[in-house]
Amino acid sequence: MRIVTRSAGFSQSFWRWPLLMMAALPLTACSAFPAHSPQVQLESIHPQSVGFVSQTFTLDLKISNPNSSALRAKAGEARLLVQNRQVAYGLLDKPVQVPAYGSSVVSIPVTGNLLSVLGELGSVDSQKGLPYAVKGYLVTGPFDSRIPFTVTGSLHLPLASSSSAIAP
Repeated sequence: MRIVTRSAGFSQSFWRWPLLMMAALPLTACSAFPAHSPQVQLESIHPQSVGFVSQTFTLDLKISNPNSSALRAKAGEARLLVQNRQVAYGLLDKPVQVPAYGSSVVSIPVTGNLLSVLGELGSVDSQKGLPYAVKGYLVTGPFDSRIPFTVTGSLHLPLASSSSAIAP
């Protein structure tokens, strides 16, 4: 009968490498998260389909990346609020890549119902405009972390041909 023993040196080195790899993993994962949050601006709102019950718009959002590595968003969400009421909601259904120190315009289709704010359009001050907010998030990184964003401004109605309807 032969007795096999393990060497103490082998078992120590065998367990040392996985522990070192687990300790180094958080350091390598940090590069997947942006150091600074991206800046988001509403570029334009385009109507796609207008019905009595629901309307679909395309929100064009300009995403600026102030980081030294590209920002890769797998998905996202946007909610359009007018006078603090949510009137439309949509999902970013395709990946987006924003270059390092660069920007990209992303189109997000949103669907909702503007009937709740139509009655208040007559009471809107034409100088101040109609307050809006776009709230949402981008999903990035290997752990699907969410980067929230909020864009606020005023919509000026009626639309004039020489000026923008959107004011920050």
